[in-house]
Amino acid sequence: MTTVALIHFNHVLIDGKVGWPDPGTTDARPNYGDMLVCAAILGHLAPGLRTTRTGFGRKLTTPCDFALIRGSTYLSTRFNYRAAIDTLDSIDAPLSIVGLGAQAPTQDPRFLDDHADAREFVAKLAEKSKSISVRGPFTAELLTRLGARDIRITGCPSLFHGGGIPQVALPEALGSPRQRLGVSLHTGLRRTIYCRDPEAVRARHIEAMRYTIEAASEAAFFEQGVKSEFDAADSRLPMESRLAAARQVLDRIGGADALRPEDLVTHMVSVRGVGDWLDRAGRMDAVLGFRFHGNMAALLQSVPCFYWTYDSRLREFCDLYNLPWQDAAEQWRDPVRAILDHDWDAANAAFRHCYAELHAFYDENGVPHRLSPPAQIPARIPAIRPA
Repeated sequence: MTTVALIHFNHVLIDGKVGWPDPGTTDARPNYGDMLVCAAILGHLAPGLRTTRTGFGRKLTTPCDFALIRGSTYLSTRFNYRAAIDTLDSIDAPLSIVGLGAQAPTQDPRFLDDHADAREFVAKLAEKSKSISVRGPFTAELLTRLGARDIRITGCPSLFHGGGIPQVALPEALGSPRQRLGVSLHTGLRRTIYCRDPEAVRARHIEAMRYTIEAASEAAFFEQGVKSEFDAADSRLPMESRLAAARQVLDRIGGADALRPEDLVTHMVSVRGVGDWLDRAGRMDAVLGFRFHGNMAALLQSVPCFYWTYDSRLREFCDLYNLPWQDAAEQWRDPVRAILDHDWDAANAAFRHCYAELHAFYDENGVPHRLSPPAQIPARIPAIRPA
């Protein structure tokens, strides 16, 4: 039986499905986006594989046939490259990383040029891989500057959760009083996590929540692991506790004069696992917001979305997938109007191309997978080889 080492997969299995500890009963602060990525990649792998796991900073001690690394925005100024390098050095097998990303306040690819550990980390990946899967063109350019070759721009594997390719078609109700709108919240954004204009993002949060309450028959504010947001949604708590949590959220974004705590309690949605998250997001006619994976939970189900961008990561995804977006520092524009006016044929074509790239990446790196060959697109596209 083939053994695959899962590197830096931080998911939890609950009743055999990817979920996370209950933030209402534990001190755990799960990263919902990481869980969605883990679930997607696990679903791509061929059945019948034996798996073992370890994380960056720990050595792999179990023999394996190959190692698969869960990609994330490791290419940043805060990542512990030495810990990751130690783990890579302990792997005596071919390896590949799927969905590697970069993150900075702006799309300036020079920010790691003089970072020796980042350059060594990339060299280790290139040494043991046939190609490197990256989240977008910004990451590809940065990797090229760090010496990488054979790069595939696959986007995030979470877009193909379940193995299908999204095909966005505008819901009939969108733009009417019957529309159901979600907002993916990120109320804790600050400059130390690469947000270039936190004050503007807070203002857009207030406007987005007011807009959905006024414009939709159903408004859902999706929390994503922030304790006060979760508590505001937690029906197990006394109402006064929920209202107090909602006040904390409003205080954090400066929204006490524009929204009532009762508004947040009424519309806040908490989810307890990937399946629950997808179910709730899939009921919306569109999801607007500030979280990449918060919107992705809808987009992967062919539900249209709109992003307010504030760092390189979100802008990179919007450019790659041809999604509607607005810089959070700009004055408010109607997001549903932007969705209705958008060229979704271009977005759907981008999804198909990224799927073909991901399929080719798995094939050339010898990753046993269950993805169907891409239709109408060559299954093997040459990887990017910088001159």
